[in-house]
Amino acid sequence: MSGPDFVNIITPPAWMTDGLCAQTDPDAFFPEKGGSTREAKAVCRRCAVSTECLAYALTHDTRFGVWGGASERDRRRMKRPAVRQPVLDSRTNEVRRLATRLTDSEIAERLGCSPRTVLRIRMAGGIAPALPRRGGTAQAGAA
Repeated sequence: MSGPDFVNIITPPAWMTDGLCAQTDPDAFFPEKGGSTREAKAVCRRCAVSTECLAYALTHDTRFGVWGGASERDRRRMKRPAVRQPVLDSRTNEVRRLATRLTDSEIAERLGCSPRTVLRIRMAGGIAPALPRRGGTAQAGAA
């Protein structure tokens, strides 16, 4: 883990001087709790360095103010994982094992659930379906 970026405390990054916020009332970028961030975000939309500004705020875990058109709440949302991994139950591993050789209907019959449930388990677990059998009938010797 790296320590604080003391260089930027003394010497701000070069892009900061090009920001439109440097020519605007700073109070707009640090509203009171519950205050509107609209004015600051409007300035950021016109700013040429808003991408660098947002990257800086995310990298340095900046907690207050509008940076790069994003409020503190916006930045927290950006840092959250987009999709939560589903919790895998015991049936998921069984479907994974059986899906290499059985159809969803056959798996459902073995597990005592519907083919739709098997499909949902496969989709949530990222499990590919078994290849269709030739001729639609079971091959001799297949288990």
